[in-house]
Amino acid sequence: MSHIYEQLLDDASIYVNARYDEGYFLSREQLEQIHLRGVQQRFDAMRNEIPVLRKLADEQGIAKIERLNDVVPLLFPHTTYKSYPLSLLERGQFDRLTRWLNGLTRQDLSELDTQDIHTIDAWVKRLDDCSELRILHTFGTSGKLSFVPRTAREWTISNTLTAHCVRDWHGAGSGPDLLSARMPMVQPGYRFGAGATYRGVEEMVKRWAGGDENALFLYPNDYFSADIASLAGRLRAAESRGEQGRLEISPALLSRREEFAAREQQRPELMKRFLETAVQRFGKQDICLFAVWPILYEWAEEALANGTRNAFGAGSVLMSGGGNKGRALADNYRERIFEFLGFDRVFEFYGMSELMVSLPRCSHGHFHVPPVLVPFVLDPENGHPLPREGTQTGRFAFVDLLPDSYWGGLITGDEVTLSGWDAPCECGRCGPYVHATIQRYSEKQGGDDKINCAGAPEAHDKAVEFLLSAVR
Repeated sequence: MSHIYEQLLDDASIYVNARYDEGYFLSREQLEQIHLRGVQQRFDAMRNEIPVLRKLADEQGIAKIERLNDVVPLLFPHTTYKSYPLSLLERGQFDRLTRWLNGLTRQDLSELDTQDIHTIDAWVKRLDDCSELRILHTFGTSGKLSFVPRTAREWTISNTLTAHCVRDWHGAGSGPDLLSARMPMVQPGYRFGAGATYRGVEEMVKRWAGGDENALFLYPNDYFSADIASLAGRLRAAESRGEQGRLEISPALLSRREEFAAREQQRPELMKRFLETAVQRFGKQDICLFAVWPILYEWAEEALANGTRNAFGAGSVLMSGGGNKGRALADNYRERIFEFLGFDRVFEFYGMSELMVSLPRCSHGHFHVPPVLVPFVLDPENGHPLPREGTQTGRFAFVDLLPDSYWGGLITGDEVTLSGWDAPCECGRCGPYVHATIQRYSEKQGGDDKINCAGAPEAHDKAVEFLLSAVR
């Protein structure tokens, strides 16, 4: 175990190719040292290369990190990644949006030509074609999407870590090596898109399935549109305010929305055919399945009613997350699902768009923090870090030690309870873990999420103002 400690202390990125399970048997002292050294290295490397981080550090007079809590005033509120004016999307001002994005990344976008760009999807493609970035966007319930400037290399790293988690979570080699197993991949979603759910699919199809001929998607040829996601959010927000008639929307975009809506109306019938196709093509084989519990439960109930059991191979892998999506499911829903599937190897994760790593869930329901993620629980009233001991409840924040193109320090919108500093989890793993009682502050506070940041009160406002100055 000391070997991985010494490697992580020198360079956190070695975890990408290490034995994944070893990261959960480090002592508290070892973790503290790895976290401090990692934060110091990340800050020193990025301080003068990411414009908004430099501005935030300058405003607060922070030139170096001596203790872990020193980095807390430098964590970006999650809203930073959607701090651009919405008018840039509405008016198609992608030259200005690019200048805004340039302030959040080490990649130089100053020469990117956007003169002929009129949609978000076209802008994303131009970044794909003419830069190292493969940005992802959130789904923007208000119409304002967050854009995270991740590179192609960082997507490969994230994909590799997930594969190694599956391989080593219950001990070295306890699961299949997805990077070499070439298991059929089944996902009831879009094959293409830059949305957080779909951006990593390209790597999975290529590296896990071995190509599209070994993969099945609900929408195999369709692209999940950022423009439609943004428009849908704006329409919902306008409807809630009674302002539907005030939105200026191009006829071309409206026609695309109608096309998207028609596709979604066909979803129940498409989903039924999708399940039938999955069983026909890959029945009794070991597969890698991505689906949320409500969809799986619907499949199971229909399939079991028709006498279909043990549909796939016992060595298959299910990846899921997001809980029950607000749906009330039967008490025995998991047993019913596994009876239909024919396997019960499942990996559930807690994560978010800004994170390159995810937190896998153990058999006791806890989401374990990988050693390359530095977790903080902040007091929601003043943004100050709560003690790294015992059990603490507050706003989740972190420094992800893996991103190289953007600053990995973030204040999330989630309220979490975190334990594990002083004693291992009942599953035997050491280190901090998040309890399953996760909720959004925006839901808890009736739609608002006022983020209070530590450090100089005006510093974050000035940093965002610095970002916005580039778009004027």
